[in-house]
Amino acid sequence: MSISSIAGSYGGYTPAMHGANCQCPACQQLRAEAAAVPAAGAAQNGNASSASSIPAAGNANGGGNGSQNPSGQGAAQSGNSANVNPAPPKAPDGKPLNQQQQKEVTELQSRDTDVRRHEAAHQAAGGALAGSATFTYQQGPDGKQYAIGGEVPIQLSKGTTPQQTIQNAETVHAAALAPSDPSGQDRAVAAEADQMEQQARSQLLQQQSGNQNLSPLQKAEKASAPAAQQTQPGQNIDTYA
Repeated sequence: MSISSIAGSYGGYTPAMHGANCQCPACQQLRAEAAAVPAAGAAQNGNASSASSIPAAGNANGGGNGSQNPSGQGAAQSGNSANVNPAPPKAPDGKPLNQQQQKEVTELQSRDTDVRRHEAAHQAAGGALAGSATFTYQQGPDGKQYAIGGEVPIQLSKGTTPQQTIQNAETVHAAALAPSDPSGQDRAVAAEADQMEQQARSQLLQQQSGNQNLSPLQKAEKASAPAAQQTQPGQNIDTYA
């Protein structure tokens, strides 16, 4: 909009009188409107710049994250590869092992794992009746000791009552056959526990049959009397891997 286009609406003013420094109401209004238009445009441009800067920041962050993740994954993969490929075992003098020696070490490591797992199963199932595991070791070509055999002592003895004897026998049976690969000695222990359990059950049936013929007074007297000592020295039976 130009100043001359609206000058005719105001009396007493001619186009020559108007200019940049004119203080007439029309010129003042035009200058105010003209100043408002660039200000509005600048504000819009500022908003556009701010809006455009957001994706840029997002892209920068995205780029940063993208650059960090691949590097992080690469580091993790490098760490995994280091774990998958450990340094080969060496002899006590620091010399590398030959192929046959490396094979022997691998077999000893596997045997050690199996023996310890086997004895741990015995010990866990035996509970209070089982003792601590002991192992037989063999030194490998790398100078380390590997378990190649083991045993867990377990107490197989009668209790003070047939019920307790049955419970002990069941525990020993479960402990002997706890490993997934019970040995011949393990099966022999389980069979001996089964035999002791059968004897205790027969004794329990006899007691129950005898109690049926007793009067209530006799049953009360028998219940109040101290139990006979039925414990026998327990035999420590070893279960082997």
